[in-house]
Amino acid sequence: MFTRIIRKFRVGAIVLVPLFLFTIAYPAAAQTDKDPDGAKLFDVNCSKCHGPDGSGNTAIGKAVGAKDLRSAEAQKLTDAQIYTQIDQGKGNMPPFGGTLNKAQIDSLIPFIRQLSKKPAGAKKSS
Repeated sequence: MFTRIIRKFRVGAIVLVPLFLFTIAYPAAAQTDKDPDGAKLFDVNCSKCHGPDGSGNTAIGKAVGAKDLRSAEAQKLTDAQIYTQIDQGKGNMPPFGGTLNKAQIDSLIPFIRQLSKKPAGAKKSS
């Protein structure tokens, strides 16, 4: 029985990983706007996995083990460490250094920092 579960997981991973990479790469590559607005950039490039609240509680996020950006573990990273992870990728997270410039990555850092300060269930204002 355990072997069947492992096989199903492998098949699921084979299907999900390319889909994940496509969904992450396409919006980032399609973004021609060089505006360093962290909230917009997060929504376009990060929220598919990390969720709009940074929790990682999305279908893709759960499948790839996206980190909860609100957690103490994520928040204790230095700005340089966060920059490097966005730029170069880490684990299942693809690198965004080829699609986002330095100013754009820099604008994501304060946005990520403030995710831990938002109360649970807070809604974005339109």
